[in-house]
Amino acid sequence: MNFDFSADQKELADHARRFLGESCTFDRLRDNMAGEEAYDRSLWQQMVELGWTAINIPEAQGGLGMGSLELCLLSEEVGRVLAPVPFFSTVCLGAHILNQLGQESLREQYLPPIAAGESVVAVALMPGLGQLEYADGCASGALGPVAWLGAADLLISRARDNHGTECLVLIDAKHATVARRNIDGVVLDGLVRHGQAEFSATPARLLASGDEARRLIELALAQAAILTAFEQLGGAQACCEMARDYSLERYTFGRVIGGYQAIKHKLADVQVEIELARSNAYYGAWALATDAAELARAAALARISATEAFTLAAEENLQVHGGIGYTWEANCHFYYQRARLLAINYGNADYWSQQLLAGLQAAH
Repeated sequence: MNFDFSADQKELADHARRFLGESCTFDRLRDNMAGEEAYDRSLWQQMVELGWTAINIPEAQGGLGMGSLELCLLSEEVGRVLAPVPFFSTVCLGAHILNQLGQESLREQYLPPIAAGESVVAVALMPGLGQLEYADGCASGALGPVAWLGAADLLISRARDNHGTECLVLIDAKHATVARRNIDGVVLDGLVRHGQAEFSATPARLLASGDEARRLIELALAQAAILTAFEQLGGAQACCEMARDYSLERYTFGRVIGGYQAIKHKLADVQVEIELARSNAYYGAWALATDAAELARAAALARISATEAFTLAAEENLQVHGGIGYTWEANCHFYYQRARLLAINYGNADYWSQQLLAGLQAAH
């Protein structure tokens, strides 16, 4: 298989890198972490104006009609700068799930506001985030921690009906019967705001149930795995470049530390892991774009490889910076925190290893 992105797609990635490199600085990240806003609304509005929130939404619903490959590239650039915006939950997952629905009326109602940047979506698909019970058009129960739940306009969540059948439901997260609160103090990454919520007979739209709900959830988790892998790739590459730049300007005993073989070997090992993760992420992107039969296996492989690469890159970045790397004054900790968060987001390494083994067994 010979896979690569097109010239137009690469131009989109280059433009995104220039824009985010100028707009999303470390000073901006510090301001966001210290502020009370749930996310960087100014940066989010700029993304809306660039059409990023509409990129995978059909033109009939006010979108640009592009696909998953463009999302892969944008996810990598968002991950490179750790942009504190709900891009992943709203665009990569929320819009994707709604776009997969067979109900045209739901797509017409909910996709245009997402494309226009007017709706933020939180998504709760993994077990262990609580449990919602769905009955008679209402949902009750509790969820948390869920990324961006405190700022969300809509929530898409798995649930169970009164017969124990798995469902996928859509909830107005700002409804009066929803009690929300932020729980950022117990979350690894202060740039990704998490919340929990309690629901008491909250009106809910049934998106799917039974086999159709399981199909949509499995497809959404595969998409989450692959796009998270690209986000991790962006973060890992930024870590490697940060460590390289520091090693070329930090002197000990009259020479730059980048001249020592121990530093060279660290950075070389990191770059090897990144390239391995990139090839697996490209495999996942191809499988996602073509709806290949091995999508689940490709998603698990991309996720595991990218998690290992980002974890190694973040840790070695700290090591190369030495003692200063462990202080809040350094920027290394932003990437280390994000690496730890993404390592467990939408399934940890054990979960995706089990998915990979299951896929290999099914194939053979």
